Amino acid sequence: MESSIKIGDCFDLIKEQQDNSVDLIITSPPYADIVNYGKNISIKKPSEYCDWLLPLFNDIYRVLKPSGSFILNINDNCSGGYRNPFIYELIYRSQKETKLKFYDTYIWHKMNGIPNGSPKRFRNTTEFIFHFVKDQKHLKFYMDRVLKEPAESNKQRAKYKWNIKNHGKIVNGERIKESFMPDQKKTDDFQIRPDNVVRFHTAGHARDNTIKHPAPFYKDLPAYYIKFLTDEGDVVLDPFGGIMTTGLACKELNRNFIGYELNERYGEFGKKRIEGEQLENYRVVQYDLDGNYIADYKNRLEASKATGVDDGDIMRTYNRTKFDSRGGYIWKLEPEYVINQYDLQDKLLNTFTSIGQAEKHLGHTTHNHIEDCLRKGNQTSYGYKWKLEKNHFNKKINKAIQQELF
Repeated sequence: MESSIKIGDCFDLIKEQQDNSVDLIITSPPYADIVNYGKNISIKKPSEYCDWLLPLFNDIYRVLKPSGSFILNINDNCSGGYRNPFIYELIYRSQKETKLKFYDTYIWHKMNGIPNGSPKRFRNTTEFIFHFVKDQKHLKFYMDRVLKEPAESNKQRAKYKWNIKNHGKIVNGERIKESFMPDQKKTDDFQIRPDNVVRFHTAGHARDNTIKHPAPFYKDLPAYYIKFLTDEGDVVLDPFGGIMTTGLACKELNRNFIGYELNERYGEFGKKRIEGEQLENYRVVQYDLDGNYIADYKNRLEASKATGVDDGDIMRTYNRTKFDSRGGYIWKLEPEYVINQYDLQDKLLNTFTSIGQAEKHLGHTTHNHIEDCLRKGNQTSYGYKWKLEKNHFNKKINKAIQQELF
Protein backbone atom coordinates (compact mmCIF):
# COMPACT_ATOMS: atom_id res chain seq x y z
CA MET A 1 0.00 0.00 0.00
CA GLU A 2 1.34 3.42 -0.95
CA SER A 3 0.08 6.80 0.20
CA SER A 4 0.63 10.26 -1.22
CA ILE A 5 -0.52 13.28 0.75
CA LYS A 6 -0.31 16.70 -0.86
CA ILE A 7 -0.88 20.01 0.89
CA GLY A 8 -2.72 22.49 -1.28
CA ASP A 9 -5.99 23.32 -3.00
CA CYS A 10 -7.66 20.19 -4.36
CA PHE A 11 -9.06 22.17 -7.30
CA ASP A 12 -5.45 22.70 -8.43
CA LEU A 13 -3.89 19.43 -7.26
CA ILE A 14 -6.39 17.17 -9.03
CA LYS A 15 -5.37 18.68 -12.37
CA GLU A 16 -1.99 16.97 -11.89
CA GLN A 17 -3.67 13.55 -11.66
CA GLN A 18 -3.65 11.42 -14.82
CA ASP A 19 -6.82 10.61 -16.72
CA ASN A 20 -8.54 7.30 -15.86
CA SER A 21 -6.18 6.63 -12.95
CA VAL A 22 -8.40 6.47 -9.85
CA ASP A 23 -10.74 3.65 -8.81
CA LEU A 24 -12.68 5.44 -6.08
CA ILE A 25 -13.05 9.05 -4.97
CA ILE A 26 -14.65 9.41 -1.56
CA THR A 27 -14.85 12.68 0.29
CA SER A 28 -16.81 15.07 2.44
CA PRO A 29 -16.24 18.70 1.39
CA PRO A 30 -16.59 21.60 3.83
CA TYR A 31 -20.25 22.04 4.66
CA ALA A 32 -21.90 25.29 3.61
CA ASP A 33 -22.07 28.12 6.11
CA ILE A 34 -21.58 25.86 9.13
CA VAL A 35 -18.07 24.87 10.15
CA ASN A 36 -14.77 26.71 10.38
CA TYR A 37 -12.11 24.45 8.86
CA GLY A 38 -9.15 26.60 9.84
CA LYS A 39 -6.89 29.27 8.45
CA ASN A 40 -6.97 29.95 4.68
CA ILE A 41 -10.19 27.96 4.22
CA SER A 42 -13.20 30.12 3.40
CA ILE A 43 -16.71 29.08 4.36
CA LYS A 44 -19.05 28.96 1.37
CA LYS A 45 -22.60 30.24 1.60
CA PRO A 46 -25.42 28.03 0.30
CA SER A 47 -26.06 30.47 -2.54
CA GLU A 48 -22.49 30.06 -3.86
CA TYR A 49 -21.86 26.42 -2.92
CA CYS A 50 -22.78 24.80 -6.25
CA ASP A 51 -20.76 27.26 -8.31
CA TRP A 52 -17.78 26.56 -6.04
CA LEU A 53 -17.94 22.74 -6.01
CA LEU A 54 -19.19 21.76 -9.47
CA PRO A 55 -15.93 22.54 -11.33
CA LEU A 56 -14.29 19.80 -9.24
CA PHE A 57 -16.85 17.30 -10.58
CA ASN A 58 -15.45 17.70 -14.09
CA ASP A 59 -11.94 16.73 -12.96
CA ILE A 60 -13.35 13.89 -10.88
CA TYR A 61 -14.96 12.49 -14.03
CA ARG A 62 -11.69 12.86 -15.92
CA VAL A 63 -9.50 11.00 -13.38
CA LEU A 64 -11.97 8.20 -12.60
CA LYS A 65 -11.55 4.89 -14.36
CA PRO A 66 -14.61 3.67 -16.31
CA SER A 67 -15.25 1.20 -13.46
CA GLY A 68 -14.83 3.87 -10.78
CA SER A 69 -17.17 5.54 -8.31
CA PHE A 70 -17.45 8.92 -6.64
CA ILE A 71 -18.92 8.86 -3.11
CA LEU A 72 -19.94 12.28 -1.78
CA ASN A 73 -20.94 12.80 1.86
CA ILE A 74 -22.66 16.13 2.29
CA ASN A 75 -25.45 17.72 4.29
CA ASP A 76 -27.77 20.70 4.06
CA ASN A 77 -28.55 23.30 6.72
CA CYS A 78 -31.22 25.69 7.90
CA SER A 79 -31.34 29.46 7.79
CA GLY A 80 -34.17 31.81 8.58
CA GLY A 81 -36.20 28.89 9.85
CA TYR A 82 -36.16 26.95 6.56
CA ARG A 83 -34.05 24.27 4.90
CA ASN A 84 -31.61 25.43 2.24
CA PRO A 85 -32.19 23.42 -0.96
CA PHE A 86 -28.66 23.81 -2.34
CA ILE A 87 -27.95 20.07 -2.01
CA TYR A 88 -30.74 19.27 -4.43
CA GLU A 89 -29.53 22.01 -6.74
CA LEU A 90 -26.07 20.45 -6.66
CA ILE A 91 -27.39 17.05 -7.73
CA TYR A 92 -29.59 18.52 -10.45
CA ARG A 93 -26.88 20.74 -11.89
CA SER A 94 -24.31 17.93 -11.75
CA GLN A 95 -26.43 16.03 -14.26
CA LYS A 96 -26.80 19.06 -16.52
CA GLU A 97 -23.30 20.49 -16.30
CA THR A 98 -20.97 17.48 -15.86
CA LYS A 99 -20.60 14.00 -17.34
CA LEU A 100 -20.88 12.19 -14.00
CA LYS A 101 -23.91 9.92 -13.70
CA PHE A 102 -26.03 10.00 -10.54
CA TYR A 103 -26.16 6.33 -9.53
CA ASP A 104 -27.66 6.06 -6.04
CA THR A 105 -28.43 7.72 -2.73
CA TYR A 106 -27.54 6.39 0.71
CA ILE A 107 -28.64 7.79 4.04
CA TRP A 108 -26.11 7.90 6.86
CA HIS A 109 -27.87 7.30 10.15
CA LYS A 110 -25.59 9.00 12.64
CA MET A 111 -25.62 6.83 15.73
CA ASN A 112 -25.62 8.92 18.91
CA GLY A 113 -26.11 12.13 16.97
CA ILE A 114 -26.16 15.35 18.95
CA PRO A 115 -29.72 16.78 19.16
CA ASN A 116 -30.40 20.32 17.99
CA GLY A 117 -31.89 22.90 20.29
CA SER A 118 -34.97 23.84 18.29
CA PRO A 119 -38.33 23.06 19.95
CA LYS A 120 -39.93 22.78 16.50
CA ARG A 121 -37.54 20.32 14.85
CA PHE A 122 -36.87 16.63 15.33
CA ARG A 123 -33.38 15.37 16.07
CA ASN A 124 -31.24 15.59 12.95
CA THR A 125 -29.49 12.20 12.85
CA THR A 126 -29.01 11.72 9.11
CA GLU A 127 -26.75 12.93 6.31
CA PHE A 128 -26.71 12.33 2.58
CA ILE A 129 -24.22 10.09 0.80
CA PHE A 130 -24.49 10.37 -2.99
CA HIS A 131 -23.02 7.82 -5.40
CA PHE A 132 -21.89 8.94 -8.84
CA VAL A 133 -20.33 6.78 -11.54
CA LYS A 134 -18.63 7.22 -14.86
CA ASP A 135 -20.25 4.23 -16.59
CA GLN A 136 -22.60 1.87 -14.74
CA LYS A 137 -22.01 -0.87 -17.33
CA HIS A 138 -18.39 -1.14 -16.22
CA LEU A 139 -19.02 -0.30 -12.55
CA LYS A 140 -16.99 -2.27 -10.02
CA PHE A 141 -19.47 -3.33 -7.30
CA TYR A 142 -19.15 -6.29 -4.88
CA MET A 143 -22.43 -6.77 -3.02
CA ASP A 144 -21.21 -9.96 -1.33
CA ARG A 145 -18.63 -8.01 0.71
CA VAL A 146 -21.26 -6.01 2.61
CA LEU A 147 -24.05 -8.55 3.07
CA LYS A 148 -25.68 -8.38 6.49
CA GLU A 149 -26.56 -10.98 9.08
CA PRO A 150 -30.34 -11.46 9.24
CA ALA A 151 -32.25 -10.93 12.45
CA GLU A 152 -32.46 -13.98 14.69
CA SER A 153 -36.22 -14.11 14.18
CA ASN A 154 -35.68 -14.45 10.43
CA LYS A 155 -33.21 -17.29 10.99
CA GLN A 156 -35.71 -19.15 13.16
CA ARG A 157 -38.53 -18.59 10.68
CA ALA A 158 -36.45 -20.11 7.91
CA LYS A 159 -36.29 -23.45 9.74
CA TYR A 160 -40.00 -24.16 9.23
CA LYS A 161 -41.94 -25.22 6.17
CA TRP A 162 -42.77 -22.40 3.80
CA ASN A 163 -46.26 -22.18 2.32
CA ILE A 164 -46.09 -20.75 -1.17
CA LYS A 165 -49.41 -19.03 -1.83
CA ASN A 166 -50.65 -18.49 -5.40
CA HIS A 167 -47.62 -20.23 -6.89
CA GLY A 168 -48.65 -23.92 -6.67
CA LYS A 169 -49.72 -26.27 -9.42
CA ILE A 170 -53.06 -25.74 -11.17
CA VAL A 171 -55.41 -28.74 -10.75
CA ASN A 172 -58.88 -28.73 -12.35
CA GLY A 173 -58.59 -25.00 -12.93
CA GLU A 174 -57.60 -24.18 -9.34
CA ARG A 175 -54.15 -23.34 -8.02
CA ILE A 176 -53.15 -25.67 -5.20
CA LYS A 177 -51.11 -24.21 -2.32
CA GLU A 178 -47.75 -25.91 -1.89
CA SER A 179 -45.20 -25.99 0.88
CA PHE A 180 -41.57 -27.01 1.07
CA MET A 181 -38.74 -27.31 3.57
CA PRO A 182 -35.82 -25.00 2.78
CA ASP A 183 -32.27 -26.29 2.53
CA GLN A 184 -31.16 -26.30 6.19
CA LYS A 185 -27.52 -25.69 5.31
CA LYS A 186 -28.41 -22.55 3.39
CA THR A 187 -30.69 -21.18 6.10
CA ASP A 188 -27.98 -21.59 8.74
CA ASP A 189 -25.51 -19.27 7.03
CA PHE A 190 -27.55 -17.12 4.66
CA GLN A 191 -27.06 -13.36 4.59
CA ILE A 192 -29.27 -10.57 3.34
CA ARG A 193 -28.78 -7.63 1.03
CA PRO A 194 -28.08 -4.37 2.91
CA ASP A 195 -30.50 -1.48 2.64
CA ASN A 196 -29.47 2.01 1.60
CA VAL A 197 -29.32 3.28 5.18
CA VAL A 198 -25.81 2.96 6.60
CA ARG A 199 -25.30 3.21 10.34
CA PHE A 200 -22.07 4.63 11.71
CA HIS A 201 -21.08 6.74 14.66
CA THR A 202 -21.16 10.50 14.36
CA ALA A 203 -18.21 12.58 13.23
CA GLY A 204 -17.93 13.75 16.82
CA HIS A 205 -17.20 10.18 17.89
CA ALA A 206 -14.03 10.40 15.79
CA ARG A 207 -12.84 13.61 17.47
CA ASP A 208 -10.86 11.64 20.02
CA ASN A 209 -7.57 13.27 19.11
CA THR A 210 -5.87 16.51 20.06
CA ILE A 211 -6.18 18.14 16.62
CA LYS A 212 -9.97 18.48 16.97
CA HIS A 213 -10.81 18.59 13.27
CA PRO A 214 -14.38 19.99 13.18
CA ALA A 215 -15.86 17.21 11.03
CA PRO A 216 -13.72 14.07 10.75
CA PHE A 217 -14.89 10.85 9.15
CA TYR A 218 -15.53 7.89 11.37
CA LYS A 219 -13.16 5.33 9.82
CA ASP A 220 -15.81 2.65 9.28
CA LEU A 221 -17.68 4.94 6.89
CA PRO A 222 -15.03 5.20 4.13
CA ALA A 223 -13.98 1.59 4.81
CA TYR A 224 -17.50 0.40 4.00
CA TYR A 225 -17.47 1.91 0.51
CA ILE A 226 -13.85 0.99 -0.13
CA LYS A 227 -14.69 -2.67 0.55
CA PHE A 228 -17.44 -3.08 -2.02
CA LEU A 229 -16.33 -0.61 -4.69
CA THR A 230 -12.61 -1.45 -4.99
CA ASP A 231 -10.11 -4.31 -4.98
CA GLU A 232 -6.83 -4.62 -3.11
CA GLY A 233 -4.17 -2.48 -4.77
CA ASP A 234 -6.72 -0.04 -6.24
CA VAL A 235 -6.28 3.74 -5.96
CA VAL A 236 -8.53 5.77 -3.64
CA LEU A 237 -8.53 9.58 -3.65
CA ASP A 238 -9.92 11.93 -1.00
CA PRO A 239 -9.78 15.53 -2.30
CA PHE A 240 -10.79 17.03 1.06
CA GLY A 241 -8.61 14.70 3.11
CA GLY A 242 -8.74 16.46 6.48
CA ILE A 243 -6.79 14.33 8.96
CA MET A 244 -6.72 11.51 6.40
CA THR A 245 -9.09 9.02 8.01
CA THR A 246 -9.82 7.66 4.53
CA GLY A 247 -6.08 6.96 4.27
CA LEU A 248 -6.17 4.92 7.46
CA ALA A 249 -8.99 2.81 6.05
CA CYS A 250 -6.98 2.32 2.84
CA LYS A 251 -3.96 1.23 4.83
CA GLU A 252 -5.99 -1.41 6.68
CA LEU A 253 -7.63 -2.65 3.46
CA ASN A 254 -4.45 -2.60 1.34
CA ARG A 255 -5.52 0.13 -1.08
CA ASN A 256 -3.30 2.89 -2.42
CA PHE A 257 -4.26 6.32 -1.16
CA ILE A 258 -4.01 9.89 -2.43
CA GLY A 259 -5.10 12.70 -0.13
CA TYR A 260 -5.31 16.46 -0.66
CA GLU A 261 -5.68 18.98 2.16
CA LEU A 262 -5.53 22.77 2.14
CA ASN A 263 -5.00 23.12 5.90
CA GLU A 264 -1.34 22.25 6.44
CA ARG A 265 -1.82 21.36 10.11
CA TYR A 266 -4.52 18.81 9.33
CA GLY A 267 -2.58 17.36 6.40
CA GLU A 268 0.65 16.89 8.33
CA PHE A 269 -1.23 15.34 11.22
CA GLY A 270 -2.97 12.95 8.80
CA LYS A 271 0.34 11.99 7.23
CA LYS A 272 1.74 11.07 10.64
CA ARG A 273 -1.37 9.02 11.40
CA ILE A 274 -0.94 6.94 8.25
CA GLU A 275 2.79 6.52 8.75
CA GLY A 276 2.25 5.45 12.36
CA GLU A 277 4.15 8.40 13.81
CA GLN A 278 1.12 9.97 15.46
CA LEU A 279 -0.26 8.06 18.43
CA GLU A 280 -3.74 6.98 17.45
CA ASN A 281 -5.09 5.78 20.75
CA TYR A 282 -6.60 8.26 23.17
CA ARG A 283 -8.55 7.55 26.33
CA VAL A 284 -11.47 9.43 27.81
CA VAL A 285 -10.38 10.00 31.41
CA GLN A 286 -12.74 10.65 34.31
CA TYR A 287 -11.69 12.79 37.29
CA ASP A 288 -13.58 14.04 40.30
CA LEU A 289 -14.06 17.80 40.71
CA ASP A 290 -10.80 17.99 42.71
CA GLY A 291 -8.83 16.52 39.81
CA ASN A 292 -8.38 13.03 41.28
CA TYR A 293 -8.32 10.19 38.78
CA ILE A 294 -11.32 7.83 38.81
CA ALA A 295 -11.24 5.77 35.62
CA ASP A 296 -10.42 5.83 31.91
CA TYR A 297 -12.41 4.53 28.95
CA LYS A 298 -11.86 3.52 25.34
CA ASN A 299 -14.22 6.23 24.10
CA ARG A 300 -17.00 8.53 25.25
CA LEU A 301 -19.69 5.92 24.52
CA GLU A 302 -18.05 3.49 26.93
CA ALA A 303 -17.71 6.29 29.49
CA SER A 304 -21.36 7.21 29.09
CA LYS A 305 -22.49 3.61 29.57
CA ALA A 306 -20.43 3.27 32.75
CA THR A 307 -21.40 6.60 34.34
CA GLY A 308 -24.78 7.54 32.91
CA VAL A 309 -23.46 10.90 31.69
CA ASP A 310 -24.62 11.81 28.18
CA ASP A 311 -21.85 11.01 25.69
CA GLY A 312 -22.44 14.30 23.85
CA ASP A 313 -21.88 16.23 27.06
CA ILE A 314 -18.68 14.28 27.71
CA MET A 315 -17.40 15.24 24.26
CA ARG A 316 -18.28 18.90 24.78
CA THR A 317 -16.34 18.84 28.03
CA TYR A 318 -13.07 17.45 26.72
CA ASN A 319 -13.36 19.52 23.53
CA ARG A 320 -13.98 22.60 25.72
CA THR A 321 -16.86 23.77 23.62
CA LYS A 322 -19.36 24.26 26.43
CA PHE A 323 -18.64 22.76 29.83
CA ASP A 324 -15.73 22.48 32.26
CA SER A 325 -17.38 19.47 33.88
CA ARG A 326 -20.49 17.39 33.44
CA GLY A 327 -22.38 14.86 35.54
CA GLY A 328 -20.27 15.78 38.58
CA TYR A 329 -17.00 14.84 36.87
CA ILE A 330 -14.17 16.44 34.94
CA TRP A 331 -13.56 14.77 31.58
CA LYS A 332 -10.28 14.89 29.67
CA LEU A 333 -9.06 13.37 26.42
CA GLU A 334 -5.55 12.04 27.01
CA PRO A 335 -3.23 9.83 24.95
CA GLU A 336 -2.96 6.18 25.88
CA TYR A 337 0.83 6.51 25.61
CA VAL A 338 2.97 9.43 26.78
CA ILE A 339 6.60 10.52 26.66
CA ASN A 340 8.21 10.24 30.08
CA GLN A 341 11.34 12.19 31.02
CA TYR A 342 13.72 10.55 33.53
CA ASP A 343 16.99 11.65 35.02
CA LEU A 344 20.03 9.38 34.56
CA GLN A 345 19.13 7.57 37.80
CA ASP A 346 15.71 6.64 36.35
CA LYS A 347 13.72 9.06 38.49
CA LEU A 348 10.57 10.25 36.71
CA LEU A 349 10.67 14.02 36.22
CA ASN A 350 7.93 14.95 33.76
CA THR A 351 5.29 13.52 31.47
CA PHE A 352 4.53 14.97 28.03
CA THR A 353 1.87 14.26 25.44
CA SER A 354 4.08 15.11 22.45
CA ILE A 355 7.70 15.68 21.45
CA GLY A 356 6.88 19.32 20.70
CA GLN A 357 5.60 19.81 24.23
CA ALA A 358 8.79 18.36 25.69
CA GLU A 359 10.91 20.62 23.46
CA LYS A 360 8.92 23.67 24.50
CA HIS A 361 9.51 22.85 28.15
CA LEU A 362 13.24 22.37 27.57
CA GLY A 363 13.55 25.48 25.43
CA HIS A 364 14.91 23.64 22.38
CA THR A 365 13.62 24.18 18.86
CA THR A 366 14.38 20.76 17.33
CA HIS A 367 12.94 17.42 18.39
CA ASN A 368 15.18 15.08 16.37
CA HIS A 369 17.18 13.93 19.39
CA ILE A 370 14.15 12.99 21.50
CA GLU A 371 12.61 11.35 18.45
CA ASP A 372 15.72 9.20 18.07
CA CYS A 373 15.42 8.14 21.71
CA LEU A 374 11.87 6.98 21.22
CA ARG A 375 12.20 5.31 17.82
CA LYS A 376 15.76 4.10 17.50
CA GLY A 377 16.47 2.83 20.99
CA ASN A 378 18.99 5.56 21.93
CA GLN A 379 17.33 6.55 25.19
CA THR A 380 19.51 9.47 26.35
CA SER A 381 19.33 13.06 25.07
CA TYR A 382 19.88 16.50 26.64
CA GLY A 383 21.10 14.72 29.76
CA TYR A 384 17.83 12.84 30.28
CA LYS A 385 16.30 9.49 29.43
CA TRP A 386 13.18 9.51 27.27
CA LYS A 387 10.68 6.65 27.08
CA LEU A 388 7.36 6.08 25.33
CA GLU A 389 5.21 4.43 27.99
CA LYS A 390 1.65 3.64 28.93
CA ASN A 391 -0.18 6.60 30.40
CA HIS A 392 -1.28 5.95 33.98
CA PHE A 393 -3.25 9.21 34.10
CA ASN A 394 -3.17 9.52 37.90
CA LYS A 395 0.58 10.07 38.20
CA LYS A 396 1.65 13.43 39.59
CA ILE A 397 3.25 15.67 37.00
CA ASN A 398 5.38 18.75 37.15
CA LYS A 399 3.12 21.71 37.97
CA ALA A 400 5.13 23.94 35.66
CA ILE A 401 3.82 22.05 32.61
CA GLN A 402 0.43 21.01 33.95
CA GLN A 403 -1.32 23.89 32.20
CA GLU A 404 0.40 23.00 28.95
CA LEU A 405 -0.86 19.42 29.19
CA PHE A 406 -4.40 20.11 30.27
